[in-house]
Amino acid sequence: MDATEPRFGAELLKLTRRCRGIDKYVSSRARLTIDELHCLSVLFSEHPSSVKRLSELINVSSTRASKILKDLEQRGFVSRTQDAEDHRKEQVLLTVTGSLAVTEIFSFYAEIGSELLTSWRHELVQDFSWLLQTVQQAK
Repeated sequence: MDATEPRFGAELLKLTRRCRGIDKYVSSRARLTIDELHCLSVLFSEHPSSVKRLSELINVSSTRASKILKDLEQRGFVSRTQDAEDHRKEQVLLTVTGSLAVTEIFSFYAEIGSELLTSWRHELVQDFSWLLQTVQQAK
């Protein structure tokens, strides 16, 4: 399959819909919204330096990202403190509770991934691998 073929677009669309379904499933198990789920995982893996950068990484507005952080802070998943060098900025860190939630989230995704891969035919695993590589190279 070539990335310029219409089939590639169709397969990528199917994959994104499937991923949305997986996100919904994991968010319900973790008792978080999908945006909260993405926020926690990005804070864990990317350590964004600003709310603006976080909003870009989770694909929401800065206003929405601030609201997500406020909700997560109220629930004990993150802590926010003023940046020591630039008081206009704030530092957002995962708390122990937030880190444990991310570990649980990642285990849910790993469980789903394992179930998917063991149930797929060899050719489908190869196509999926190719699709992931193609998407990664396009970044």
